[in-house]
Amino acid sequence: MARTSRTVAATLAVRVPVNAAGDLVDGAARIVERIDAVERVDEPRMNGLAPGLNDTTVRLRARVTVAVGDRGEDVAVARRELEAGVGVADVADVEAVDPDATLAGRARVG
Repeated sequence: MARTSRTVAATLAVRVPVNAAGDLVDGAARIVERIDAVERVDEPRMNGLAPGLNDTTVRLRARVTVAVGDRGEDVAVARRELEAGVGVADVADVEAVDPDATLAGRARVG
């Protein structure tokens, strides 16, 4: 099966362990990058956080490139791949974006 990529703007809640290296945004982006289908995470921005005993849940908005298989037009496949990721608590929003576009200037807040 041919793998095609889909670039999406995603708002998701990610659990970052208290002992994670770097800042919370870097930690959340690294967790999303560990998802098998994720090829890259660009422009991660924190939209909120909820501290916990063993981790901090970070609400992250980022441009994510996901390998979606041979039906690359289907944004729902990208959403399912993100939802299945270890450390992802919730996926609030996923929308298709131009792979060369930036999230700067977009006024959406998760």
